[in-house]
Amino acid sequence: MKKVVDLMITNLVTIKETDSLASAKELMAEKNIRNLPVVDDDGKCLGMLTQREYLKHAFYLVSQFGTQLLSKKEAQTPVKNAMNTDILTLTPDTDLDIAAQFFISNKYGSLPVVDDDKLVGILTPVDFVKLAHTYLKDA
Repeated sequence: MKKVVDLMITNLVTIKETDSLASAKELMAEKNIRNLPVVDDDGKCLGMLTQREYLKHAFYLVSQFGTQLLSKKEAQTPVKNAMNTDILTLTPDTDLDIAAQFFISNKYGSLPVVDDDKLVGILTPVDFVKLAHTYLKDA
């Protein structure tokens, strides 16, 4: 049985909770990603900043300060104000069929993979599509 470690992405793009929402937005756009794991200096996974969480907070900022001040407020707002800390994680030794079932049931965009609280990878539904594509090419 294949494990999460066999499929997870290990070339990670992460952000710190003290970084600004503006820098997170820029990083997401630059790397063309929708999910940023938030880590501390020791690599511990503290949460996730998803595109959805970012947008939710941006709409809040607009409602409070208007569109004219959005860029300024994003630069002043730390990621910790918008990130989701109530996250589910996987371990590298989780069976892929369990991880796949979780994605099917919960429709998450990504799951951090942690080992001893340290972020070691990330798994996304796209990884499963790539795996299926590989199997289909070989069939």
